[in-house]
Amino acid sequence: MVRTSALVLFGFFVFASSLASAAAPEAGAAKSIEEASKRLASARAALTAAVQRIEQDPPRGADLDAALVAVEALKDALGAGASFETEDLEYAKSVLAARKQFRTDREYVDERRAKVHIHEFRRRIDGALAPLNERMAKLGGGDPGAKAMDDARAELEALRKLTEEGRPLKAQDPKFAAYLTEVDATIARHEKTLDERWLQVSAQKQRGLLDERRKALSTALTEVNKAWSDEKFGATDKATAALQKQLEEGAPLEAKDKAYRAEADKARAEVTQARRRMEELVVQAGVSRIKVEMGPAHDELVAAAKALRVKRPTPEQLSEAKTAAFVVRKLVEKYDPQAARSQAIAQYLADVKNTLVEVEVALQVRGLDAARAEVIQSLRNVEKRAVTPEQFEEAKTALVVLEKTLETVHAKNPAVSPSAAEARQLLKDGRATLERRRYEVDLTQQRLKVDEARKNAAALVLQIQKEAPSPALLQEAENAVKQIGAVLEVGAPFVKKDRDYAVYAKETKERMAELSDRITRRRIVLSAADARVQLATRMAMTKEKLEAAKGISSTDSDVDTASKGVDEMMQMFETHAELERQDAGYASAAERARADWLKLVEALEFAKQARALRRLTGEALVVASTASEAAASSSDLRKRRELYASAMEKLKACQDDGARMVKENAGLAAVDVLMGGIPTPPQEVMAQCAQKADALREPQTRADVQLRFQEGQRKAYDAAKALLSKGNKTDALTQLNECIAEGRILENRYPQFKDQKFDIGGGSMSMVELVQVCVKERKALKPTP
Repeated sequence: MVRTSALVLFGFFVFASSLASAAAPEAGAAKSIEEASKRLASARAALTAAVQRIEQDPPRGADLDAALVAVEALKDALGAGASFETEDLEYAKSVLAARKQFRTDREYVDERRAKVHIHEFRRRIDGALAPLNERMAKLGGGDPGAKAMDDARAELEALRKLTEEGRPLKAQDPKFAAYLTEVDATIARHEKTLDERWLQVSAQKQRGLLDERRKALSTALTEVNKAWSDEKFGATDKATAALQKQLEEGAPLEAKDKAYRAEADKARAEVTQARRRMEELVVQAGVSRIKVEMGPAHDELVAAAKALRVKRPTPEQLSEAKTAAFVVRKLVEKYDPQAARSQAIAQYLADVKNTLVEVEVALQVRGLDAARAEVIQSLRNVEKRAVTPEQFEEAKTALVVLEKTLETVHAKNPAVSPSAAEARQLLKDGRATLERRRYEVDLTQQRLKVDEARKNAAALVLQIQKEAPSPALLQEAENAVKQIGAVLEVGAPFVKKDRDYAVYAKETKERMAELSDRITRRRIVLSAADARVQLATRMAMTKEKLEAAKGISSTDSDVDTASKGVDEMMQMFETHAELERQDAGYASAAERARADWLKLVEALEFAKQARALRRLTGEALVVASTASEAAASSSDLRKRRELYASAMEKLKACQDDGARMVKENAGLAAVDVLMGGIPTPPQEVMAQCAQKADALREPQTRADVQLRFQEGQRKAYDAAKALLSKGNKTDALTQLNECIAEGRILENRYPQFKDQKFDIGGGSMSMVELVQVCVKERKALKPTP
């Protein structure tokens, strides 16, 4: 198998290789020869398997990518064990073989990838070439239309672009190179066909248009030959110009199409003949025909010129002159084409034009003078002290009118140039004046706005100093100060342009800072007064809550309420900490309140301990008494034992915890505990707890013995009887042994109750008697030796 060098493919596949390298995990150095050998063998095996998968035609894209990754993995494995190549001969041999495999398989993988790309490009080119061939075949007959030819040319360009993309692969496959050569030839052939077809269509279209223009010229000449009229002469002149223009548009086709060139030469000869005939007709008609139409208008124009020579013509005279000049100008434009064909007509039109120019120049000078007068008057109004925005707009409009008037006059005419020069200078000076006055007025208005904002802010700040202001009034004062800044921001451009305003703006900013400081100080004073009231109110409420918590009949809820009140006092101190640094009066009040608060904290702690003592002694004694009464009346042995245990636990806590609390805090000894509505010292309550506990020990023990007897000894005996009734002697013997064992345990643990009679289902029996019964029945079940 012939394999292309990897260096040849490197440039094309550098991007794909970089992607594969990025996808492969970065391998670290091997820690031992064994690890390096294992990694190398694994990478070689993976590469061999990957190469085998891409040998099929055509290979899958995923297999090609996997093969490229396997090549990079072998490269990483070689790099990971590079340090061991000089230490172990066998590993060095493996590395040598692996490097050879790496080089060979990498070239093969690159070659296979190249062939896949070539195959893909051929498929894409074939897919683009087939519809193009079909379209080119359809262009051969009839009129294909401009859209069809444009579409064919677009497809041709797309095919050329696709072949250019695949051209770098020519070096990898001679067959593909030959294929591209054939495609290039097809593209060139189609381009030539398109050019020829376009030429045919264009020439055909141009011949049709040329025929239309020739027919139109022939028709116009026929009509003007029959009887002269200006309309017919104008139509013939337009037809001649249209045919000449059509010849100019088709000039590029004459060198490519002989048939069209012959038609163009005929049309060109017809244009020459038509112009010659029109000149003859103009000479035959003569100047008298033009004077018939233009004479009255010319006379009006001469009269207007005479009226304009006075110093101050009336508005009516100016209007008549404008109308006469307009009419004569249109007539001159109408007969100008005939002047080129008749000297007499040209001479007559020249005389008319001289008068027309005189009138037009006079009108232009008059127009400039009127526009200048409007500008001068509007600028005078702007220079007034109390100028209005409307007057600025009037001056601006007057300048625009003067500028537009200047654009319409013939400034190079000696009669107009002095007035035009004066108008240009006035336009320049007027704009400068308008800009200067606009700046001055804007600056004055800006200062007035700042003054107004300052006065408003100062009045509001003064108002909040004299009375107890509402939050809305304080906010209004702050907004008024901010409004000064907003107005100054609008006038910021004046700071760089006007020194006086810059000084004024600086002084205003200082005034803003002063007003803001006064508002801040006023807020602090008001906040301090409000905070002092809050402190006093909160302190009084907390004291009331604490007194309730200290009462003999207080509850846990009362203590929690007092505790929350103390915590809220602390939060109030923290909330107003900044205010203490800002206001000395509040700081003094807060210091006194903090001292009182510390006393409240101590009193609260004592109230908590007193409440805990009452709960552990008096309330515990009540709960224990209730539980013992419930136990005595309960028929459920388990519940009875639990109630006695709960009562004993409460009584023990009453004695132990109560004594501990009194020992830790001697002041608690003076705290009264409410017992039956009577205040009682805690020592007496604890003594009652001890007496109650002594009284409950015997019934508690009895309840425990009864429960253990019923659930232990008796339960085993009943189970043995049930098993014997079923003939199960073995399990019955086990239960009898359990009965004896449980009875011995109860007898030893509770000797005072060994003769106590217990209910055993219709009768009564002591634990000792039940043991004897179980022993007797066990003997009966044991086999005789």
